[in-house]
Amino acid sequence: MTRVVCHADPADVPLRRAAGDVHVVLYGRGRMPDGIARLGAGVLDAVSRIGFALRDDAFDFLTIALAVTAADTFVLRELAEDRWSRRLELSVPLADPRPWVAVRAQLEEALRFLSGDSWSLSFPRGGPRRPSQAVIDGRRRRIDLSRSESACLFSGGLDSYIGALDLIAQGERPLLVSHAYRGDRRYQDRTAHALPVACARFSANAHPTWSGTTDVSMRTRSFNFLAYGAAAATAISQARAGRRVTLWVPENGLIALNAPLTPRRIGSHSTRTTHPYFLRSIQDVLDAVGLPVAIVNPLRHQTKGEMVLRHAGDPAFVAQAVRTVSCGKWKRDGTQCGRCVPCLIRRASFHAAGIADTTGYRSQALAPVLGDIALRDDLASVRSAVRRARRTAMEPWVLQAGPLPEEPVERDGCIEVFGRGIDELRSFLHANGLP
Repeated sequence: MTRVVCHADPADVPLRRAAGDVHVVLYGRGRMPDGIARLGAGVLDAVSRIGFALRDDAFDFLTIALAVTAADTFVLRELAEDRWSRRLELSVPLADPRPWVAVRAQLEEALRFLSGDSWSLSFPRGGPRRPSQAVIDGRRRRIDLSRSESACLFSGGLDSYIGALDLIAQGERPLLVSHAYRGDRRYQDRTAHALPVACARFSANAHPTWSGTTDVSMRTRSFNFLAYGAAAATAISQARAGRRVTLWVPENGLIALNAPLTPRRIGSHSTRTTHPYFLRSIQDVLDAVGLPVAIVNPLRHQTKGEMVLRHAGDPAFVAQAVRTVSCGKWKRDGTQCGRCVPCLIRRASFHAAGIADTTGYRSQALAPVLGDIALRDDLASVRSAVRRARRTAMEPWVLQAGPLPEEPVERDGCIEVFGRGIDELRSFLHANGLP
């Protein structure tokens, strides 16, 4: 088991440290001694721009999420016994540990489902404190919450663009919440500026940094994103006399379920970032702690093609939709590959909606990809899934990704959207000469 110990202050890090332990300064700034990591300074800046002090429980949830990001980043999967499932002991100091100690087991189970790792959490006292009123008062640029009655996760991708458009069409101006990884801010800003009305923004980058090697699997990134959203929604609640606020998490139903396309992709090797079981697990934690946040995926029963088709008659939408980023490999060189699973679902959605996809993909033609052993894995898996769908019942397949809601309408909606999503992929592959 690898022990990750988080600290509120660099001075708290012991001079003599046990071999193998990872020490992290939360919300740390500046250069740290070798072997000591830091992250979250940008998050603290974003919180200070709300204009008033955030509730302790919402701030502590951010602290927990940052600590999870630290463990996920600074502990390498390749060092695990099976080179994937790590055993992580994480110590996170909090401003008020009491409500979080009561939900520790629930958090550990949710994180296990999300990342495939074994988590053991502890919450000592003495954690980082929310920004002081003096710091808040010193901010020249503040987040304007006056028009926002809900918060919406906003990655700058096609789903979050449609999610924001849908809310605006319903008369809302959601607070857009972005996890601005390096390189993401430019297209997030571009997509936000393409919306028909201006929306307030909460944007931050955890920016985990240290002198050692980092892991790139980042299975827990959505937990961090949800914590940003919960903080933003709680801030709106504080500005609205404490009422419960919706945190919208727009993601098409096929990707949200992310059932394994092949047996090799079963388990946490398929991401579970917006799976209904994970979102329900986090909702249960927030409810138990008392945070006034309701997590909702409004697109959970829609395929990406159905979402795009609803807006296909709007030229402004079409012009921006092809400029959004969906690719899982985009960060490598700023070009969408066109052959990963998210790209293939994106391309299939434009095909389903009858929209000419002018995105400049690295692999525009797909037939040559199947002949390249270094590139074909995702495309071959999608092709295999399309064939498998002709002879396999949907419900057992979808259940391989995780438990489904018990409520019949919700459960049936999940199963049916998965089948329709596979149909969209089949139609797209056939149109590209890949039966």
